[in-house]
Amino acid sequence: MPYRDQSTVQNWVSEFLRSQSDSAPDISVLEQVYPEGRDIGMVTVVLNTAPTSAYLRPVQVDDAPRWSVHFEARDEGFDLDASGVLTLAADLTVLGELCAYLQDRTDATLQAG
Repeated sequence: MPYRDQSTVQNWVSEFLRSQSDSAPDISVLEQVYPEGRDIGMVTVVLNTAPTSAYLRPVQVDDAPRWSVHFEARDEGFDLDASGVLTLAADLTVLGELCAYLQDRTDATLQAG
């Protein structure tokens, strides 16, 4: 599945990041190799104001890949002032836009393929 390999996902993320400001959250693509030999690019996002991480990956829904965001569990809460909440909202907007972008690229790849 070419839409899942690390190289393809890295290229898509790099293209997406060129359209973002320097204040976007830290986004990277990690390689995951499964015992069956599948190479999957998992996208990790470190939010600017929330002490938690999120990752994006395609999951199968009704026999079709759907990019999904998973937020890591937290042991304790955190407080933000108004500026922090606005920064968190901006981070989440970028995260949602990235998820939609990856879905669009995946859909186009599968249709071409």
